[in-house]
Amino acid sequence: MTACMFAGLIVAVPPMKKVCPRFIRMSIGGLLLMAGLWNIFWYASQHFQEFWGIAAFCSGLLMVLTSIYIVKASCLPSFLQRGKPVVLLMLLGCAILYAVTIYRL
Repeated sequence: MTACMFAGLIVAVPPMKKVCPRFIRMSIGGLLLMAGLWNIFWYASQHFQEFWGIAAFCSGLLMVLTSIYIVKASCLPSFLQRGKPVVLLMLLGCAILYAVTIYRL
């Protein structure tokens, strides 16, 4: 999950969107979408009363939004398009939380 989050963040940043080939952007966007949906519908749904279940739900929603930013941002409402920096910053926070937790294990 952490690697998916960081890969999505790297591709979703505007300068990388221009440099990165379309095939790679679409592949990472699809992978991020699948990981986000897995987080929401499998892990979070089974652990919804625990800290990591709530973290999985939040990070899953952020990964789904980021994947849409990567694949086709124009289909999002304007308030979500304007909120892209906030969403990416929140996803970065989730990725750091996951990475620090993995490091401490």
